[in-house]
Formats: sequence, C-alpha cells, structure tokens
Amino acid sequence: MGGFFGAVSENDCIADVFFGTDYHSHLGTRRGGMATYGSDGWKRAIHNI
Repeated sequence: MGGFFGAVSENDCIADVFFGTDYHSHLGTRRGGMATYGSDGWKRAIHNI
C-alpha cells in the first residue's frame, strides 16, 4: 500500500516533505522519491526501496 504526500509553503518545508515521504516508505511501497521546487528549479530523487 502506497500513497502520495505533499506540502506547499512559502517557507522552507523540506523536513516536512522528508518525514512524510519516509512515513510512506514504511507502508510497503516498492519505490520512493522526493521532488522539490525552489528558486533553482525542480530537483528530484527516485529510487527502489
């Protein structure tokens, strides 16, 4: 069972996104990843768990 987690904020919320993604990684998903958007554009990291 997997899920989708996201956060939108005008302030730095990367820790919230990290821990929300980490929580979902323990639900038995096969893949996990994060994507962030900032002043330097999109950054993403996806990997097999």
